[in-house]
Amino acid sequence: MSALILTYHAIEPGDGPLTISPELFAAQLDALVDAGATVLTIGGLVAAMREKRVPSRAVVLTFDDGYCSVAQRAAPLLAQRDMPATVFCVAGHLGGSSDWPSRRPGAPTGSLADAGELADLASSGFEIGCHGATHAPLLGADAAFLSHEIVEAKIALETATGVEVRSFALPYGAGPSPEARILLQVEYEAVCTVSIGRVRDESDPYSLPRVDAHYLRRPALLRRAVAGSLDLYLRARAVAARARRTVVSDFGEAAV
Repeated sequence: MSALILTYHAIEPGDGPLTISPELFAAQLDALVDAGATVLTIGGLVAAMREKRVPSRAVVLTFDDGYCSVAQRAAPLLAQRDMPATVFCVAGHLGGSSDWPSRRPGAPTGSLADAGELADLASSGFEIGCHGATHAPLLGADAAFLSHEIVEAKIALETATGVEVRSFALPYGAGPSPEARILLQVEYEAVCTVSIGRVRDESDPYSLPRVDAHYLRRPALLRRAVAGSLDLYLRARAVAARARRTVVSDFGEAAV
């Protein structure tokens, strides 16, 4: 068994690594259809893993940060193809901006979906996941900080959307610290990382690898990834990403 979890951010015009145009996104969704992919949520994947019934060519679409464009542009395209997705939201910034203190200086910001938009997504079959309260990396041991980012953020999202929140995506893929991992295991059923790879039989549900859709922008590449013929390419990307993070941090000094 193996499954592919894809990471998206904003679905809007732009060439940056965090943006994919609606036109390209639509083409990628059509590539998933052509590849015979079975699209699940994170919750659906973890349930299938637990019962050892993950379908062939399973794919999960995840959206980090909860941008407005996910609700306004991605959701209609997904609905046309009857595909679910998981949206990881920053609880303290609903309806605001991605201007969290931990971002690197000069990093671009964007508008985030509000509680009403997220509730609408949830009612249409999207899974709402947590991406912390302030998008802070979970590197510390301070109990109050971890409770705010992991527990209070979960409660806030459940209150805002009216649905249970059972999955978490690590901001920046950082950590988690041992203390954070314990709390995540108490509060959630799954945790997504930014480690590049496929989900395997032996994968830890609290350390799920994902593949950034930026690496598979061309629909032809995405079709091959779903079929499992791009594993060498993904491993090379994983090595390069780990090397880059030893030199350049994804978050600013304020987060440390």
